[in-house]
Amino acid sequence: LNCCGSVVQELILKTPVRMTQFTGSSQVAELLSCETHGKNKIEDAGFDWKILGPDVGDVEYVAWQCDQDSYATIGQKCSAQSILFMHENWEDSGLIAMMKENASKRNLQDLTVGPVFLTHIPPK
Repeated sequence: LNCCGSVVQELILKTPVRMTQFTGSSQVAELLSCETHGKNKIEDAGFDWKILGPDVGDVEYVAWQCDQDSYATIGQKCSAQSILFMHENWEDSGLIAMMKENASKRNLQDLTVGPVFLTHIPPK
């Protein structure tokens, strides 16, 4: 579930959730632990980088792998590729166009992409 913290908090506190697996900040983990009386599992995750150095090769495979790392982790935002840094040698390789083409093929009908719930609950 990818949405703002207040939405998740309300969902967890007002529904009979038996266990929550959480990835995020230690501050939110502490709050979640207290509010659920320890009925949660905390996992460490980070900002996942992909860095492409100056040696360009197998561009089609690299585009496929970037797509997999970014989108094939449905529901696991913590595992997804967060940012791509590439050496200027990759600029003319067609990598970005291939990545865009791969991503454009994903859809909910064949479950190659998952829904993202963006909600906002106004403050009381």
